[in-house]
Parts: sequence; C-alpha cells; structure tokens
Amino acid sequence: MTPEQKVGGPQARKRLVISFEQPRGAKGPTSRRGRRWPKIVAALGIILVLGAVLAAAGGLLWWRHYRTTPAYSLALLVDAVQRNDITVVNEIVDIDRIVDSMAAEVTEKSVARYGGTLSPQQRRRVEALVPSLLPGVKQSVRDSLVKRLREISAESEPRPFIILAIGLPYLVKITTEGDTARAIAPVKDKEIELTLQRNGERWKVAALKDDTVAPRIVDDIIKDFPAIGPLR
Repeated sequence: MTPEQKVGGPQARKRLVISFEQPRGAKGPTSRRGRRWPKIVAALGIILVLGAVLAAAGGLLWWRHYRTTPAYSLALLVDAVQRNDITVVNEIVDIDRIVDSMAAEVTEKSVARYGGTLSPQQRRRVEALVPSLLPGVKQSVRDSLVKRLREISAESEPRPFIILAIGLPYLVKITTEGDTARAIAPVKDKEIELTLQRNGERWKVAALKDDTVAPRIVDDIIKDFPAIGPLR
C-alpha cells in the first residue's frame, strides 16, 4: 500500500471548499443600491422643483388672464362696497348708462301710476317727461345698486380680496359674449341681473335689472309728474 492509500483509505476523498470572502475590488448589490439612492433623490428633487416652477408660471398666467374677466371686475366692485370705497365703485359703475338703460322700464311704470286715465296725448307727455327727470335720480340708483351688492355678500364676512375674486364665479352666474357680459346674482329670494361692458382690461356695469329699483326711481320722480288723473 502506498502512503496515500493509508491516509485516505482505498481512494483519497476530494474536498469541496467554498470561499465566502468577496474578492477585493468586487461590488455587491448592497453597494450598488447605496450609490443609486442619491441619484434617485436628486432626480425626484429636480422633478419637484420643475413642477413647482411650472405650477407657479401657470398660476401667474391664469391670474393675468383672470384680471381681464368680468368676474374680476365684479370682485373689485363687491370689495369696494364692503370697504365703502366710493371711488372704486364709481370707476366700475357707469351710472349714466345704467339710468339710460332703465328709462323704458321707469317710463312704463310711471304711466301705470296713472291707471287707465291717460289719453294718448297725456301718455306721450309723461313719456317725454320721464327721461328729463332721470338724471336727477342717479345717486338714488347708485345707492340702490350698492345696497344690492351688500346684500349679495351679507351672508359671509369680509374676506381677503384673493379669496373673494376666486370664489365669486361660484356665487354669481356669469356669461360672456364678445364685449358684453351678464351676471345673475341671487339676493335673498330674488335675483338681480347686471350687464357689463368691456372697458380696456376692466369691465363696467352698464345696466341693471332689479324689481325693486325701478319702483324706487318712480317714487323719487313722481313729485314732478303733471297732475293728470289719479296716481296709485
């Protein structure tokens, strides 16, 4: 027997040795993940910054456009009414056009005050008289409009202008066609309608429909009516 056969038996056993030591310079999965996270975080940071910049730019562009809408001018008007800023009210309310737009309605209601006693000639006399009396009631019309606007915002406390401007379209129904816009606002159990006309980058209130305003105007000018038959 040879010395090798005595030590290992009839056949020498072969050993399988597995080394768990990582060769120098080799990079495992953990090391690769560790270097990948900073890149992921940096990419997410860049995406967030770009998203914030785009959102800010989009918001700025939207706000610049919104400032040219009738809703923005109405928000300015309501805010001015809440602050009793008559200067801004006069800038947005075209009282001359409002009074002119109400001439036909006021004339009709003025004629109705005489009942059926007017002859065609007397009716023409009243119809000719009303337009000449309307300029004297401009302040009354302005006061009536301001009162109505205060009633629109009476249910909520005065808020910062930015909140008022953004929230107004949800309170008032506004439709726009060309340079004319109509705003229908709920006031208690009734509605009023404002007609606005474009005026540069702003809009001005040019007409008003309100069941309570025309009778008040008639009340103001009735003292100057001719004494023709009974008045009601």
